Amino acid sequence: MFIPELPDNVNQILVVHHSLWNHAPTIKYGGISYSTYTPSHEGYTSVILPNDNAKNFLWITQNLNKSSYATSEITKAQTLGHVKRITWIVDNNDNKFNYCGMVKTCAYFDSTQDIFIEKYIGDTTKVIYSSDPTYASYVSPQSRY
Repeated sequence: MFIPELPDNVNQILVVHHSLWNHAPTIKYGGISYSTYTPSHEGYTSVILPNDNAKNFLWITQNLNKSSYATSEITKAQTLGHVKRITWIVDNNDNKFNYCGMVKTCAYFDSTQDIFIEKYIGDTTKVIYSSDPTYASYVSPQSRY
């Protein structure tokens, strides 16, 4: 899903995000195709992609088989007729699982949508993009689920 009025970096992030949620077998990123992984239970889909410095990051959709606030947020949206998606960006280098960012979108039944992208730097959360310009002013400093 490419949206012309959005910055290129936001569109690139959204293409990966929606491709994962649509269980695409491959994702084209930076001109290179990467294979995705979806387990047999289809609770999540993931892909490993490099950043600008060639460091690999795991992009993984919220595991819908895992009981968490994010899963309940997605499930609640579905009962209201909305399509909410949450994708995590994780640094899993050095055998660690450090959350580096989150992409959250919601398509509402009336065809409007919200887009929210944040990056985690130490104990700080930086809003990369929000479709609601006032949202950035009241985001908690550590909003990881």
